[in-house]
Amino acid sequence: MTQQAHHKNFIRKLLGSKIFLFLVALALIWLTLGVGRESYRKYQITKEINALRTEISKLEGDNQRLDNLIKYFQDPSYLEKEARIKLNLKKPGEKVVVAPEGSLAQAEQSVSEKTEEIQSFLSSQPRVETANWWKWWEYFFQSSPNL
Repeated sequence: MTQQAHHKNFIRKLLGSKIFLFLVALALIWLTLGVGRESYRKYQITKEINALRTEISKLEGDNQRLDNLIKYFQDPSYLEKEARIKLNLKKPGEKVVVAPEGSLAQAEQSVSEKTEEIQSFLSSQPRVETANWWKWWEYFFQSSPNL
């Protein structure tokens, strides 16, 4: 036998041996586990990136709202309103009326009581339904006080 034939025979025996097959199977299992591990890591990183993007958009919205609040608080009309309320300031030529706290609460309560009385009176009155033809007659031929 020649050297080359001996070499081919050795390769055939090596490829056909159970040890070689076992080593190839171990290498495939190891590669499969590595690919699976990296795929799972890529999935986790992608998930984290998406969560961070969501958080960024939320923070940008919050930042925009805060910018709007800053602009509102720096607006001269807001500053004037706050100066009037908190510092009791007034414009030149403006008159201030001071009402005792109790009288304002009493007035509000009186108005709400009167409103309730009127609503209960109106709801207790029987409703008289006007005929449709009469409504049209009034609409076209009665003079309106607002005209």
